[in-house]
Amino acid sequence: MNNCARTGPGPLAIITLMLSMLLSSCQQNDTEVAVPKTITDQILEDGQFSLLRAAIQHADVGDALKAGNLTLFAPTDAAFQASGLGSASAITALPKEQVRSLVLYHALYASVASSALPQGLNSVETASRGVAFVNKTTTGTLFVNNAQVTQPDLPTANGLIHVIDRVLTPSTGTILATIQANPNLTLLSAALRRVSQANPTLLAALNNSSSTNPVTIFAPTDAAFRADGRFGTLAAIETANPQTLANALLYHVVSGVVFSNQLQTGTINTLLNNTRLNLVVSTSQITVRGTRNTTAAVVQTPNLPATNGVVHTIDQVLLP
Repeated sequence: MNNCARTGPGPLAIITLMLSMLLSSCQQNDTEVAVPKTITDQILEDGQFSLLRAAIQHADVGDALKAGNLTLFAPTDAAFQASGLGSASAITALPKEQVRSLVLYHALYASVASSALPQGLNSVETASRGVAFVNKTTTGTLFVNNAQVTQPDLPTANGLIHVIDRVLTPSTGTILATIQANPNLTLLSAALRRVSQANPTLLAALNNSSSTNPVTIFAPTDAAFRADGRFGTLAAIETANPQTLANALLYHVVSGVVFSNQLQTGTINTLLNNTRLNLVVSTSQITVRGTRNTTAAVVQTPNLPATNGVVHTIDQVLLP
């Protein structure tokens, strides 16, 4: 019986080849680069953003935050809790469109690194078509409205995340519109109507639809006007000397956007011939005092944003 020599690989060789191919495949898989996460993926998976995640899901904007190049100013859970939205149920109890506007106000339709932002104050249009103000200090610290960026430039597949320590309140109109819509500022609103002819420049500054030349107003509440006595009723305002009233109101307005986290103890010039207000800023409150005020006014509701500046309500009328 003739023995024939084997011309193909033996069983051992075949097994060795298969193991080699399998090992090579595993090594290739181990070295594959992970697919980058989108902004939405990052928020969904990061534990510090559970309340932002609830807002994104309730507003159904997850897909919107996956597309294109974006920047998201992302409030942490602590930021939501500080704003009074301390649970997912508190967020989902709000109307869907309101939460959608809230979330999109935190986004920009461009990927903007912190290093690309110029120093100083700049206005930006948000994805909700609102206006936000970004301030970069000389030390490089970033603020957006009244929030501080605590962790900038987290990279994602479709843009950047800047972590912030406050939830941003969307601006809905000019300073004048913000005052007119506030039920606690009806006497201030009436006073502004009264001075419209005597000082149209003041009204124009407060109703400027552009974010250029923004201003900040310390807005006395109705209770503050009543306590002052001079302009405590609509009748008193409607019969007041328009120029006298205009000067009183100019003393409450300062040039530029100054959110509460940018206020410092010291003096600040007003639009009334650069006369000054005295500010005292502490961890518990902010007070502002006019030249003839015997006591300082307390800022009651700070940081009401507008498209052309910001409103801080106060509990006294300021006296130059």
